[in-house]
Amino acid sequence: MPDNAFSLKSLRKVLGLPHASEKPAQGHDRGNARTDPPQPSPLGDSRITEWAGAAGRCLEGSDFAQSLDGYQVESELSEIFRETPEFGRSLALRLADFHQSDSEGNLSLIGGGGEAVVFGDPANQQVIKLLGGAGKAGFGWTVDIDAEGMWILRPGGLTESLIRFMLAEENFPTGLDLHALGSDGSFLLLQQPFIVGTNPSENDLADWMRQQGWQAYTPPTRLDMLAQLTWRRDGIIATDVRPENAILAESDGEIYPFDIILIREQA
Repeated sequence: MPDNAFSLKSLRKVLGLPHASEKPAQGHDRGNARTDPPQPSPLGDSRITEWAGAAGRCLEGSDFAQSLDGYQVESELSEIFRETPEFGRSLALRLADFHQSDSEGNLSLIGGGGEAVVFGDPANQQVIKLLGGAGKAGFGWTVDIDAEGMWILRPGGLTESLIRFMLAEENFPTGLDLHALGSDGSFLLLQQPFIVGTNPSENDLADWMRQQGWQAYTPPTRLDMLAQLTWRRDGIIATDVRPENAILAESDGEIYPFDIILIREQA
């Protein structure tokens, strides 16, 4: 794969980040290594946009709209509205720039979560995830520290969210990769193989994490998610580790975590 290919595997090279095997210097904080979340890349989002453009992976919003099955999207949104109106409004807001009822593309709306709107791409046996500024999570939640030294979650920008997805794929390989970037930098598309399976139990997921060398960790925080669903291993912090964010695959019986929030420990 070329070093500048539009792929998560090329992101370290493009941003000039240290190799994944390089560990940060360890400090001391109440007897533990410091775990301050890293700052966003100083290179900024413009470097990412240039990279996508050079790779021919910038996409106009109207082009993505044409890739959707407009009638199916409208029908699925209506069903979601009936079942969960508040969530339906959230999805509709994030789809406002892309939903055209007369489009006849191949992508069908599956649903989504707090971060991404998820589409099925049956022709390629994968899902496409739409993230961007219209959602309350931005390009994906990221961990930060407030003025009192407490860990918080905030909406992530493009570059720092891409670093998060890169870390996720390095530590929890699922085939997640970049698909395209909005030409104006307002949205990001990720792709991932469609994995058939069920969510593991809490105990099975916790046992699997320990088998992979992760240890439960509680950072200073007022958020239950960060306090109860955070793990650490080899200089990496993983949070939002819960059964809803993992699949026990039918094909091989393995657990595949996804949508996990990862950061790297700082010196």
